[in-house]
Amino acid sequence: CHTLESQFPNITYVDTGDQSVQYKAILQSYFNVPNELPPNCFIQPQTALQISKIVSTLSQAKCQFAVRGGGHMLFVGSNGIQNGVTIDLRQMKQTTLSTDKKTASVEPGSKLGEVYTTLDALGYAIPGGRASDVGVAGLTLGGGNSFYAARYGFVCDNVKNFEIVLGNGTLTNANANENPDLYKALKGGSGNLGLVTRFDFVAFRGGPLWGGVAVYNYTDFHKSIEPFIEFTKNIATDPYGSLISLWTHNGTSNETLASNLYEYTGNATEKPYYTSSDPENAPNPFPKSFANFTFDKIGKPVANTLRVDSLYNFTFELNSADGLRNVYSPIIFNATTPVLTQVDSIIYNTIKSTFQDPPYLAAQTQYQPIPRIFTNHSLERGGNVLGLDRLKDNSIILNFLMIWSDPAKDEIIRKVLDTILTNVTNYTQKVGAYRPWQYTNYAYEDQDPIGSYGPDNVQYLKDISQKYDPGQVFQKLVPGGWKLTDAGKRKKQFNFNHFEAFKAS
Repeated sequence: CHTLESQFPNITYVDTGDQSVQYKAILQSYFNVPNELPPNCFIQPQTALQISKIVSTLSQAKCQFAVRGGGHMLFVGSNGIQNGVTIDLRQMKQTTLSTDKKTASVEPGSKLGEVYTTLDALGYAIPGGRASDVGVAGLTLGGGNSFYAARYGFVCDNVKNFEIVLGNGTLTNANANENPDLYKALKGGSGNLGLVTRFDFVAFRGGPLWGGVAVYNYTDFHKSIEPFIEFTKNIATDPYGSLISLWTHNGTSNETLASNLYEYTGNATEKPYYTSSDPENAPNPFPKSFANFTFDKIGKPVANTLRVDSLYNFTFELNSADGLRNVYSPIIFNATTPVLTQVDSIIYNTIKSTFQDPPYLAAQTQYQPIPRIFTNHSLERGGNVLGLDRLKDNSIILNFLMIWSDPAKDEIIRKVLDTILTNVTNYTQKVGAYRPWQYTNYAYEDQDPIGSYGPDNVQYLKDISQKYDPGQVFQKLVPGGWKLTDAGKRKKQFNFNHFEAFKAS
């Protein structure tokens, strides 16, 4: 830190003297409280050239460091470090639309809300994430899902060029023509290959969308299961739709409510789709993608926010509260009605024993379609390293998450989570519906998302890492995150031979 402070006195912060205020402000700005790891110092670069010099200095000094983009990744240590340096990129958050309007260049400290605010005002968009508080860098390098996935594929597949600092401090580019092997590896390779200093995204005409949240009692959630499967099966016929179905048990009110989150990226201004401000008895037409979700088919919601609005406002609506403790955990399985019905029953029956004394503020079960068309778009754009091309059918990502505030509840939260993961994995394996893939951006610390990409992709990533980072700076000096050296090694094995019952004691 002394060396960095002498080189960059105005952007390096330690927890002493006048610098302590800024140090603490950075430390307390993480989304997930357990990620607030106090480094020896923070450094906040403002340019790619500064990053190049910082990485070169840390590499030569053999000093461990972490990289923080938007600060939303939940895996503890993925964006922070103790006894090292945290490079905080939040001062680099500009978005620029090219003169020909085909490329949006985004700096690595940007959050999606900042990107969308800029592009909404210009009438353009990129295939970015679905919550405005999420950082661009972590989302993209982990794959990234979006409202536009059925039209464009994963977020990472829509990067035209990565500007990147390698382990020795070299600043270079990776795209289809320059370093194309590194270009492919960055599409899902997480933070293993270097520090990306700029993302050049495909840009396209944006404009108002239709969508919002429709809330139901959990007892009516089953009515959405068959429409969810039909949506996943038929999305290629109307790829403008995006859907998440979920239910949440509120640990404070002890209520369990379900929601469907609809977004339609087609023309929302010329067609009179239903909005929550329509008269009580007005018709309620939905876009073609959601024809099976109309009120006459699944019932009228207890509340809804359906409307025509901007991309920014829809993503702001899907943010979660920060300053709490969070854990996500994904499982992917084949998209059929019987399997989804049984998976949901397993989760509800496993967690309902906590309803009398919930250790969490909220426990949420999310279902997100992963239709084959997403991967087809990836392949059209040169492919990535996620490994989803191995799956030939439509799938569903289950993301089970919990939010709580009391660190004394950490152990019991883990027990609940482990039990649900075990029971769902056991069932889906038993019926042949389990798919061996884990989404890096949701993965639980005991999971192995990089390993789930498959042995060929793991070896490819290791080869690219050795080629572009022969000193293995981003494997050895950056200890946090999902490392290539850990791929294929779970920290904990689940027992898949029987169902487990959750016990609080």
